Amino acid sequence: MKISLVIPVHNLEKYIEPLLVSLKYQVCDHDEIEPIFICDTCVDRTHDLIEEGLRDSYKNLVILDREYRSSGLGRNDGIAVATGEYIWLLDGDDWLIDNYAFAKIFSFFETYKTEKVVHVGWLSNSYRNSGYLFTVWQWVVCSEYAKHTKFTCRPYDDDVEWVQKLFQNYHIEAARRIADPFYFYNFMRPGSVMTERIKNKM
Repeated sequence: MKISLVIPVHNLEKYIEPLLVSLKYQVCDHDEIEPIFICDTCVDRTHDLIEEGLRDSYKNLVILDREYRSSGLGRNDGIAVATGEYIWLLDGDDWLIDNYAFAKIFSFFETYKTEKVVHVGWLSNSYRNSGYLFTVWQWVVCSEYAKHTKFTCRPYDDDVEWVQKLFQNYHIEAARRIADPFYFYNFMRPGSVMTERIKNKM
């Protein structure tokens, strides 16, 4: 079993270290993890920091340099080259808060062999609970489903649209959940798409 991580990044040199550290210290067989970073129009040291932080720990590390200015189109490229049985779409300014995150995902799919999707527990510096949202990082998805669901080039909510299409296309009415939170959603990071969107509404 292998999990591919698809992570679009844009000029995150100030914010990516927590993610890199949390990946580096995961307690699992790192050969079963394929981190795929899509460096979208990065003009800072984001690419170098990824290389320096993970190359020695993950032999399957992939870094794609693109010029889309679109996280959705970058995710499409990452999903296309992914070789894992399952795909998890992360954000580059978030991080894992449990060194056994991947071990728990592996354990889930070994226990529930017919499941194609699982919801992961999460915490945030803003939201008061860790319930369901239509954001991509909340779902680990089998490769077949992910590869046949495409992102569009939208400035906002392309991840919400993707999850909704995934559930509609494959008639997913409910999904099991790994209750222990191990993903941290860094809400309202300075300069993020969400932050700029909220500022523009004010």
